[in-house]
Parts: sequence; C-alpha cells; structure tokens
Amino acid sequence: MKLSVNSSVTAVLPGEPTKREQFAAEELRKYLGVIFPGIRVSFAAAGQPVEGLQILIGGPERNAATALWISEEAFDALVPGPEGIYIKDFGDTLIIAGTSKNPGEMERATLYAVYELLERYLGCSLAAYVNPEIAGGEYIPACKEVDLTGIAYVKAAADNTYRTAIAEYHGRKVENVLNLSFIDWLAKNRYNRILTWMKVYERYKELGLIEEIERRGIRLTVGHHDAIPTFLPQRGNKYFPEHYYETHPEYYKLLEDGTRFEITDHFGAWVLCSRNPELPRVIAENIINWIEKNPMVDTIALWPLDGRAPMCTCPECSKYSDIENYVYMQNAIAKIIGKKHPDIRIDMLAYSGLFDCPDGSLELEPNLFIDEAVTSATLKIRTIGKPDGSCITGTPYEENLLKWKKTGATVVYYDYLMGTHSCRQRYIPAADEQQSNWKRCMEVGISGSGTQIEYFNFWNHIFNFYCFARTGYDTALSMENHLEVFTKIFGEGAPYIAQIIRMAEACLDGQVKIHTAGLYLMEHIDKAAVYEAFDKALALAKTPEARNNIRMMRL
Repeated sequence: MKLSVNSSVTAVLPGEPTKREQFAAEELRKYLGVIFPGIRVSFAAAGQPVEGLQILIGGPERNAATALWISEEAFDALVPGPEGIYIKDFGDTLIIAGTSKNPGEMERATLYAVYELLERYLGCSLAAYVNPEIAGGEYIPACKEVDLTGIAYVKAAADNTYRTAIAEYHGRKVENVLNLSFIDWLAKNRYNRILTWMKVYERYKELGLIEEIERRGIRLTVGHHDAIPTFLPQRGNKYFPEHYYETHPEYYKLLEDGTRFEITDHFGAWVLCSRNPELPRVIAENIINWIEKNPMVDTIALWPLDGRAPMCTCPECSKYSDIENYVYMQNAIAKIIGKKHPDIRIDMLAYSGLFDCPDGSLELEPNLFIDEAVTSATLKIRTIGKPDGSCITGTPYEENLLKWKKTGATVVYYDYLMGTHSCRQRYIPAADEQQSNWKRCMEVGISGSGTQIEYFNFWNHIFNFYCFARTGYDTALSMENHLEVFTKIFGEGAPYIAQIIRMAEACLDGQVKIHTAGLYLMEHIDKAAVYEAFDKALALAKTPEARNNIRMMRL
C-alpha cells in the first residue's frame, strides 16, 4: 500500500465497533490528515462498499472484513495477547489490529496498533504534549507519499501487563486544561491503568473524563489514602449516608486514651479495628454497592491513610502485629467481594510501617493485589539510576515483594520516578535502569509497576515517563531505542537534547536514594556543558514546535 496526499482511504470497522475501535479509526484519520494534507479518509462497516484503499480496524474475531484475510485461529496463534499487535500490508488492504479476547483488554491493543503504525512506519513521535493553544508536543511529519508495501509487524503480547500512572494532583485540585492531553498521552505511550485518589476520580466524572479514559481502554484503580473515608465515612457522604463514627465507633481503632480515632485529614495510617467481626462485611458491601455503579473501576486501592501512627489497641488487635492485623482485614474484605465479583480486585499497599510480609504460612485471596512501595519504615526509599537494575534487583524490596508473591497474591511495585515530596521539582534521570527493571519483573513473576506522576511538573521528568510504560510493554526497547523516537520532537536540535539526557543518565548511577537524587545531579553534572548543548539545540531547531519543546525541557 502506498499512501499519499492524493489517496482515498476507507477505514473499515467491525459491524458494531466498540468505543476503542471507533476511537482508533478517528485517531488514524486525524493523523493521516496531518501527515498527508489532502488525503481523503472515510469510515465504513465491514461488508459496506469501500472507496479506494482499505485499512481494516480490529482482528478477525471483531471484524468480518479482517477475517477474509486472516483466520481467527491464525491470528490467535500469532497474537495471543494480552495486548498483542498485528499490522500487515496486503497490497490495497492494510490490517491494523490488536487482541481483544483476554480479560480487561477492552480492545486497547488495536489503538496501540494505530500508534505503532504512526511511529514505526510514518515517522511520528507521540512523545509529549503541551497546552493545546501552544505550538509544541508531538512531532508529525508532512509527507507527499509513503510506501508501506510489504510492512508486517507483530507483537504477540505485552511483556508486562501492569503499567500504571499513579496520578497525583497538588492539593487534589483536578481542574486543568491539560487533563485530556495527559490521558491521551498515557494511551499513546502504553500506560494501561490510572491509579488515583477517590476525590480525583469523582472530579474526573464531573469533568467528563471517565468517558475519555474508557475510549482509550485505560482501566482504573481508585481509593488511595481516601479509600477508608469513602467506604466507611465517619460523617456520611453522598454514597453512604450513615455516620459510622456515631453509629459504630467500634469500627475505628481504639487509641491508648480510650477514644476512637477520628479522621480529620489523610493521615493516621491504618485507622480501623482490624478484628471487628462485622467490619469486613460492612466495607465489602459498600465497595460492591459503589463499584457496580462505576463499571470502569475494576480495582479498589483500600489503602491506609498516610504517615505512621499506632494501630488499634483493643484486646483482640493487641494479640497480633500491625501487619498481621492489616492483612487479616484486607483479606477478609477481598474474600467477601470475590464471592460476588471475582474479577474485582483489592489493591493492598505495602508501605512504610506496613511493608514487611509476615513470617509463617499465609494464603491470600486471589483477588488481593499487593502493591509494594519502594520505601519502608526501616529501608527508607530505594536508590536509583543503575543501568543493571541493581537498585531493585536482589534488594530487600524485591525479596519482600517475592515473599508476598508466595502467598498467592499478584504483586507489583509502586515507584517514584519523579521523586517524593519537595524533590519532585528536580530532574531525576532514571531511564537507563528501566529496561533491566522491567525484564527482571518478567523473570521473577512480578506483574509490573506503577509510577507516581504529579501533574504540576511533568516535563521535568518526561523522558522517565516516556520510557516507563513503553519499556514495560516491550522490554526489547533500550534507552537508546527510546531516544531515537523521543528526540524527534526537538527537530534539528535532537542530537544535543539526546546528549544532555545521556550526560544526566551517566551522572546518576545509584549513588543516592530517590529523595536526594535531583540534588546530587545538580551538584555533579557539568552544568556548563548542559547549558551549551541547550543553546546549540535551540539555535538549530527551525520550527516553533521544536523550539518550544526545547524550552520546556530546559525549564
């Protein structure tokens, strides 16, 4: 197939396309219109008349037109998934498809296939975003003609199935002109899940963003540090009107002074009485009630409040350790939910003082999900930046997570690739370790990782985030592979931006922990060489988009 400014193309969709398939076709038409000014792209359903070249959207199990070119059996053998991609040219017909049979896939791989075509064969870079009113962000070439004759690309499945953006907002103020651009960027760069606070999720709903998340096939984990106040509100809320602190104060942890804990903010650690016999049922029923009204959410992050604090001192809880009480309650809730909704998971955060897997025989429910933050009360936060992955591989963080895995739970990491607290403003180069980290997850059966992302300072860490889920999806991709595509957004200045990134990555090599890594870089990198390279990049860049992208990186 040859595409040109004079081409007439029909995107052929399944007879009843899903939101993801429809969006994939819309994205294809949008980008082809920019790459080939003048090209005509129309839509048709399988079996309808086709004008000109045809691009088939979706695999043979979804699209009858695709089934004329490849059988469902042959497709499944080549691309079993989950999230497998199939792109193949058949002359005047091009198939762009992804797997869709595996649980929770939601045809997102078909959308991935569109983006793969754009970057791999049409020269785009979907690396960044800016305010829509400002020139910058992605690189989309303008072409007269591109010959796609004989192209064939198959990615059988995602290498790691859990690739998560842990979406944080400063002060939980969600209103932002860049929200949709960010969600769009996540899908283009292979993030398949957003984990966020309940308050953020509720605001997403009010802003109409849940529909946009659904169109891109991104799943949702909600809860975070405001899960308990949502599902067991002390003064009631719009979902659960009961004032549990008044009707059942015994549900909350007993303090040493004889009072029950009162929630005033998101601090207080595990605030429940874990051995209360009625409490697992109450919370589980409330979660079931809520999640049936919110079908895009398949995981509840039933986390403690933040910080460290004493646990319940009641006679029953006092018989056990803090972590034993915490796991007991989480597992009991997961068991009740699993009986009615086995596909709904409870995400249990292993973090701070509730980090270490308890010794002894422990069997956890299959729908309980262990999310281990790379920080604990004793270990503190991990080091960062060694290309061989040894900042995690073989460390107590990995040993503890694998111990959790032996309980039967699914296990993942919670990472901090933009730092923590005040250090989030400083660049922390951590792209060169990601290939090793993701390969190690595959080797030992860790399902993947999420990284905390603060919306208010994205560009300081953009290359980390660009590499993160892309590498998780395809561990064959090295940092250098990513640099080649990423730096297209800087135009003629690309070589100098690549030089700066390499300098930063070489400077940070596991010498310090995450919370001081940005300071270490500032103190040890050759700043004069960095500024000189930025000046050269800016002088060479010719387009407003490239120049603005360079300025954003320099900030």
